[in-house]
Amino acid sequence: MAKILIVEDEELACEAITAFLEKRGYETAVALTGKDGLAAYPRENPDLVLLDLGLPDMDGREILKEIKEKMPKIKVMVISAYKEEPIRDELAKLGADYFLGKPSPLPKLYEAVQEILKP
Repeated sequence: MAKILIVEDEELACEAITAFLEKRGYETAVALTGKDGLAAYPRENPDLVLLDLGLPDMDGREILKEIKEKMPKIKVMVISAYKEEPIRDELAKLGADYFLGKPSPLPKLYEAVQEILKP
């Protein structure tokens, strides 16, 4: 099954997403800061990165840009409360494969993960 790196600063959200996805057979890794996320993605070699934009130490756009520049085949789903169209357009230009607004129910997240990781 696919491996998913969750880059999210809200620990409770990480725990909920991790438990939900692992029950469905996915392997997960978690990074609570942008810096940790940037260190983790080459080491973890995930199939998908779930990326929050509003991290305390850096903007998620910077992380998205670096991931896509260095490993363009990794799928990135941005999860954010920032839902404005200009932000979504910018994320698409930076290489985001999917955008999911916060808050979203876990079943909706799961459906999006399945869609992105379809062979």
